[in-house]
Amino acid sequence: MTTADIHQPAQPRAHTVPAGHRIVWSLASSGARLAHWPLWLLTTTVFGVFAGAFFTSSAAFAIPHVEAVCRQAPPDVRFTSSAADVLGFLTGCGAAGREAYRFLQVADLFYPTVFGMFMATSMALVIARLAPERHALLALAVLPLLGSVFDYLENVCAWLALAAFPGPAPTSSLLGLASAAKNLTFWTSGVLLLGALALLVIAQVSRRARPRANGADPDASGASD
Repeated sequence: MTTADIHQPAQPRAHTVPAGHRIVWSLASSGARLAHWPLWLLTTTVFGVFAGAFFTSSAAFAIPHVEAVCRQAPPDVRFTSSAADVLGFLTGCGAAGREAYRFLQVADLFYPTVFGMFMATSMALVIARLAPERHALLALAVLPLLGSVFDYLENVCAWLALAAFPGPAPTSSLLGLASAAKNLTFWTSGVLLLGALALLVIAQVSRRARPRANGADPDASGASD
């Protein structure tokens, strides 16, 4: 060891951020980009129009039309389905019902993104307003987009089931798993959104009631004197 080695100052160790923290902050940054009123207004408008046509109209791609022709609910709106359920649905639909189900699948190429963005922007805005100092919580706003991923996986399996009919598709059992994962993810997102909204309303009411209570104190003390 030389004299230079003895007097050389120790190099500081580089601070490493845990991988989990990096993932959370990356997701939170994505959630922050969704917390904008113009984006929320756009996604809400598109979702409202799309949901009205998809769930309540008699259009060829609408769920009520498929249910009327097939006389049963499609796998897409069930909590889960087995491979036998999927094949039984397609068999019971007949040719006209299967054609209607194809139209539904075409429309469902867009619905997961529309609904996922509506939920994500709603959650991002509420969380940003409720806890602006807790940036990491914005990562929760990305959860509905995970539900959209499961929804697209469900759609892929539905297309494969249609292509394989009248035989069974090897991926039909995966369709039921994707449906369950989609529903659980979207339901969890909905519960979180409603809970955050309730907390935000409570915080707003408490904030408005506090100045009134403070303003009433001098009058109360004067009356006691």
